[in-house]
Amino acid sequence: MSGSDPRTFDVAESSPLRVLWILGPVLVVFALCVWAELKDAPADAPWMEITLSPPFFRMWGSAAWSLATLVLIGAGLGATFFRRRVSLDGDVLDVRSTLYRRRTPVAQMQLDQAEVVDLSRDRRYGLRLKTNGYSMPGFYSGHFRLQGGSKGFALVTDRKHTLVIPVRGGSTLLLSLDRPQALLDALRKVAATAPPQ
Repeated sequence: MSGSDPRTFDVAESSPLRVLWILGPVLVVFALCVWAELKDAPADAPWMEITLSPPFFRMWGSAAWSLATLVLIGAGLGATFFRRRVSLDGDVLDVRSTLYRRRTPVAQMQLDQAEVVDLSRDRRYGLRLKTNGYSMPGFYSGHFRLQGGSKGFALVTDRKHTLVIPVRGGSTLLLSLDRPQALLDALRKVAATAPPQ
């Protein structure tokens, strides 16, 4: 690790409207809770009541806690949706993507096999199965099984320009960057100056 500040590489942008995939369902449930609260409800409800119909749960006879919880969950999920960062700190690549983080030493990367691919055409690295990840159309974050059965760690916001970095004994990194070649060049420079093992 170097004592200098990490070098950051810009993640390719995805449409901010994709956050509506998170907020949309929350807003629908929120509207159902408000609608149910406006209807006649028994005043002597217990401190917590769980139902299968809106507002789904009440605390102290009110759906306000229900609504506040939904707002907090929606805000939290929306904020984590935009948590994306790729940085090179000395000889370690640090990838943060929504709820996930992966730190990979450059020495473990197979940079001779790294390449920029179009995932919509190149099926070798297709994101086949979500093992511990988060995805929606055009956005993939976290741990996946790839087409050949190997493991992958994804921060994919642009399937057409994805830097794929195989890692010895670990998950292949799939990263969508504004300038993927700049990261690959930086990683190769670090690898070239590293002492032989």
